[in-house]
Parts: sequence; C-alpha cells; structure tokens
Amino acid sequence: MKNEKNAAVIQGLYAAVNQRNFEYLNDISDAKSEWFDIPFNTTTTGEESLTVSWQNRFSMFPDATFEIKNLIAYDNYVIVQGIERGTYKGFSFIDEDIDMSESLIEIGFCDVYYLENGTIVKANSNFDIDSLLLQITSVPA
Repeated sequence: MKNEKNAAVIQGLYAAVNQRNFEYLNDISDAKSEWFDIPFNTTTTGEESLTVSWQNRFSMFPDATFEIKNLIAYDNYVIVQGIERGTYKGFSFIDEDIDMSESLIEIGFCDVYYLENGTIVKANSNFDIDSLLLQITSVPA
C-alpha cells in the first residue's frame, strides 16, 4: 500500500539535509534508529544517528546537495534514488598513497528507509563509491 505520509517525511529529510536543518533530522529520528552506511560498512544508532551520519557526509563534502530522482513509498518502507553533488574535501580514514584532489563530484545514491509512526527506525544508505573514487583520484601519467 502506498504511503504518502512516509513519502512526505523522507522528502522533508532531503530538503532539511540540503538546508542543513539538523533539528528536523532529530525530530524524525527514533530512539532505536539505526543508520547503516553501506560503502563504509559503518552503523550509527540512537536518536542522533541520522544527524551524525549526515554530518559525517558533510565532513567529506561540506557543500553537498542531494537531488531526488525517484522516490517510492510502500507500507513502512521508502526507497530514494538520486544524485549527490558537492566538493570533495577528504576522507579521514584512507591511508594510501593516492593523490586526491579537491574535486567537484556527482554520484548516484540509493537509500532505503523503514519508518514507524512517522519516524525513521532503520536506514540503509548506499552510493557509488567506485564513481566517487574515480572522480577524486588522479592517476600519475
């Protein structure tokens, strides 16, 4: 069954993220919220898990914006496909001899949310890490 209420919550999430409105993120987080960041294999939990996860993303891309291309809300699930754009500023965990430039990036993402009573209980976030790495690394000639 299509769920317009959950669709509106998630549309609001991306509007809030683009405006850096972390108060909205806290409002739609549940005490048992769990955010799984698939490319980095990290999970954050608790009421501030959404805020922490997005702030981590902004540490790499301070000016990032997210454009929704497709949003499907069915029952308690919402799936969002879109494009992230921003300027890469660095990973804090890569320890390799790679010359990474400050680059404008554009990568696809797909996030899956599970909601209960208008709050996010689980989120699985995925983006095209290979495309990101190709855009931020320079290969010596």
